[in-house]
Formats: sequence, C-alpha cells, structure tokens
Amino acid sequence: MTATPETTTGDASEVTLVAPDADKAAAHIEASKLRKASLVQNIHRRTPDITRRPWESLAIFVGFTGFYIWFGYWLVVKMHVVGFETLDRLNRALMIWHNDPAKLSALGFDYPPLATLLVSPLAIFPAVTSSLIAVPIASAVFAGLTMLSLNTMMRRAQLLAPLRYAALLALGANPLFLLYASGGARQFIWIAFVVVAMGGVLAWYITADVRFVMLSGLAFSIAALSGYGSLLWFVLTALMIGAILAKLGADGSEVEGTTVGFAVPTAYVIALWCVFNLILLSKPFYWITGASDAGGGDPTSFTGVELLQDTASLVLYGAPIAFVVLPALIFVGIARNNPLSLWLGVLLAAAIVSPALSVALHLTDSPMQLRNALPILLFSVIGAIWIARSSESNNLIVSIALVAALLVSIPWTFEAMKTYRFQNLESNFAAALSTRDSQEGATTLSGSTVGVRDEQATAEYITSNITNPNSILTDNAQTYGVMLMTGRPDLFVDRVDKSDGPWKEIAANPAPYVDYMLLSTGGGGDLLAQAYPNAADGSDPRLPVIYRTDRYVLVGVPANFDPDGGSTLSTQTSTNGAGQ
Repeated sequence: MTATPETTTGDASEVTLVAPDADKAAAHIEASKLRKASLVQNIHRRTPDITRRPWESLAIFVGFTGFYIWFGYWLVVKMHVVGFETLDRLNRALMIWHNDPAKLSALGFDYPPLATLLVSPLAIFPAVTSSLIAVPIASAVFAGLTMLSLNTMMRRAQLLAPLRYAALLALGANPLFLLYASGGARQFIWIAFVVVAMGGVLAWYITADVRFVMLSGLAFSIAALSGYGSLLWFVLTALMIGAILAKLGADGSEVEGTTVGFAVPTAYVIALWCVFNLILLSKPFYWITGASDAGGGDPTSFTGVELLQDTASLVLYGAPIAFVVLPALIFVGIARNNPLSLWLGVLLAAAIVSPALSVALHLTDSPMQLRNALPILLFSVIGAIWIARSSESNNLIVSIALVAALLVSIPWTFEAMKTYRFQNLESNFAAALSTRDSQEGATTLSGSTVGVRDEQATAEYITSNITNPNSILTDNAQTYGVMLMTGRPDLFVDRVDKSDGPWKEIAANPAPYVDYMLLSTGGGGDLLAQAYPNAADGSDPRLPVIYRTDRYVLVGVPANFDPDGGSTLSTQTSTNGAGQ
C-alpha cells in the first residue's frame, strides 16, 4: 500500500509502516507451513492413537504386582530363597532413613544409584525391611510396570484382548521371569524402564508423534542410573531413531533435533554422576570400574568357542523364542521395507551377544548367568509384538504363535534351571517349587549356602540384648544382613557413619568407642575379621564371644582391651563404595 505526499498523514504513515510487517508475518506463516509440511514427524499436533484405557492398565499393573508380592512372600519369607545383593541394597536404603547419622551417602558407588534409591521408600518403616516383606516388593512393582508397558504395546499392535492377556500370563509364569520379578532382584528395575522406553519408540513409529521419543529418552535416563547395562540399548536406540528418520526422508535438522532431544536426559544424568564420582572419589569413571558387576569374573577361562557355545545355551534354555523372532524380524524388515523391524532385530542381537561381550571385556563378575536371558526374552517378546503389527492380515496367527511359544517355554526353562551351569538361585527356586520345602541351609550349584537363618538369629539376639546406639562396631559391607533384620542401623558404628577413615581409626582401638564388635566368619572382605582374625574364629581371649552362628560372631570389647599386637587393620582406601 502506498500514498502520495499530499495525502500522507500520520495515519497513512502508520499504514505504510504496518503493511511491510504484515507481509513479513504472512511470509513467516507460509514458511512455517512449508516447514511443517516437510516434517516427517508431527509437531504440536495431536495424532490418532489408541484409545486410552486407564482402568485396564491399572488392573494389569495392580494384578501382576500383587501376584508377585504374594508369590515373593512365599518364596523369600517361607522358602528362604533370597539373594544377598537385595539385602545389601535394602540395608543401604534403611541407613538412608534410620542410621545415626542418617546419610544419603549410604547409597555407595558400587551399585547404580537408582537401584537403591528407587526402593528406599520401602525402608521408611523398618519393620517392612526387617521382616523381609520389602524384598519381593522391591522387584514386583517394576515387574508390574513391565507388564503394563507390554500390554500397551500389544494394544498398539492390534492384538485381540484375549490374546494379549494370554501372552502376559504366559510370560509372567515363565520361571525365570517369575524368580526375578518376585525375588527382589535389581535387574527388573532397569529392565522395566528399558521396556517403557521401547514402548515409546513403537508408539512414535506408529503415530509419528515426536513426544513419544522424548518420553522414551526420559525412561532411558532412569534406566541408565538403575543398571549400567541399559546404556547399550540407549546408544543403539539413538542410532535407530536417527537412521529411521533419515530413511523416511527427514532433513538433517529434524534428524539432529530429534536424536539430541532423545539423548539429552541420559547424557545429562551420566555426566552428573561422573561429576559426583569426581568430587567424592577423584575418579570420574569409578561408577564403571568399581561397579559390583565389574571385573570380578575370570573371563580368561572362556575361549571363543566356549563363549559361542555358552551363548547358544543361554538363548536355548532362557529365551528359546529368540531363535524364531530374530530371523523373523530380519525377514520382515527386508521383505516389507520395515526399518523398525530391522532395528529391533539389531537390539535383540545385542541382547544375545552382550553377556559374552561383557565376559570378553572383563565387565562382569557373573559370566553367562542365566539371568542374562531376561533381556533376550523381553526383546524377543517386543519383536514378536511388532511382527504381529506388521503382519496385518496374519496378525491373529502371529499372536497365537507368540502365546504358544511362551507357554511351551515354561516347562523347558524350568527344567533347565535345575542344572544350568551358570546360575545364582535358579536351582533352589526350582527345588522350592517342586518340593515345597524350605531351602534354608541348601547349597547352590556354585556351592553357596542359601538362607538367612544366621542373620535372623543374630539380629534377634542383638535387638533383645543391646539397646545403646553406636555400641557395635561392624563392617556393614559384610554384615548388612544382620543390620537389616535388626531394623536398627543406629545400633552400629559402621563405615557409612563417618566414612572409612574415622571408622578405621575406631577399629584400630575400639575400646573407647564401642562395647561390641560384629564380625563375619567367612573370611573374604570383612575388614574387622582381617584386623582381628582370632576374634573372628572365636579364639581371642581378650575379646570374649557373646553370641555366635556359622556366619557371624558377636564379641565383647572390654574397657581395658589393648589392641597392640592384635590388630592388622589396613589403612588402604576401600573400593566397595559402602563407606564413601
């Protein structure tokens, strides 16, 4: 719009100035429309998706969680099939709330921090942890979350409701799944969030809604600090998102923006955890090298051929469905030009080879354990769900085949648990189910003794006879079971109270500070037992035995106790992280 000099007024000047701005705004709107039209994904637009069914999701979560708590109570409290790693984490959670002083540093650095922090609310009430009721709850909640996520995936894959429920029941009854879902194992914490993240990826691929990518990234950030093994699938998923967008024709800015948005939460929490390790330990990567799963195995005992054989056995007995799902994913990906199918095949293949890779890289103290089949099993189920979604008219057939395969694997895996070479409590779990007899005092295939009778007896004696806070010196890294079952961590002078340095000074001359010492009798890493080996044997006349079991000895510390010549306590810094 223009005006002659004669007619130019203040108003006309304003119109003349506004018109170019309006043209610029219109041009910006048109450019924005063109930009959005060229996007592969939907931005700020609600896309068609499955109908939300909150009551169904809630029922599945509550139903499976409740079942695993009920079954876990029988397994742990009645049958005494319980892993000591779970007791250690719950004792740390108890110390967060009830130690003297209560300290968040009880988390330590040898477990991923969220593996303990996420179960710490269970320790608010000490009776819940000391009675061991918290043990099944610590994994059952996350198993319920896993089932909820799988059900949502199957709904998006258009599986019929009866088949969805049948698949969930068949998977939930798998003995390997059942053991770790109800036994308090920390594996289910990070596995649950990885499954949630994969559900977000499937939802994103189906709806093209970028919000699901961001939700998946948030889930991976929790998984990363719950189990460091999840970082493998985080990296592969980031590559998958970028590769799929590129294949679908997205430009570089969309690929970069989406991938960075996905990766930022996990990158941030890992960087923050490195900073904490640097500040507190002067070792930014101690969380890798000092983790409880790092460097304790004997990978040199495995040849390449043995690793291949053991990998095949792991899949065959722990997740036999993978033998069908992996080639099917590759076939669907190539035949139907389906990039997500191919990438799910890559993720499943990574789950299969990662146990052997961990052994080869000295990253595990539990080489080729049967529990490593859990990720393989779950990625196989996710892959089968996507195959059903991609099969269209054959969806029903694939769904029925998935249910059948899961049902057949139940007795197959159960029998394998009795004799499989590398395992933890699987054979005792199978024995408890078969005989209905308590496993207290039984031995695992690796020679460890099952049960918590000694811990319970020692804890009962302490709570009945000792009431003064900070009167028992102990190495909590070895006696955590007793501490947990007393429900009174404030009774103990432990390595978390004032860190390792002051604790070692007290241990070198305990008489001015404590009245008792609690030592483990099994040798190993108990620093008190190393300092006073005769006391651990009950043969030191200067430290009278007050109470003794096969695993523990409680000795009195007389006021005139002279440690000179009796203590060999090392002053080197501990690497178990418990006292940091």
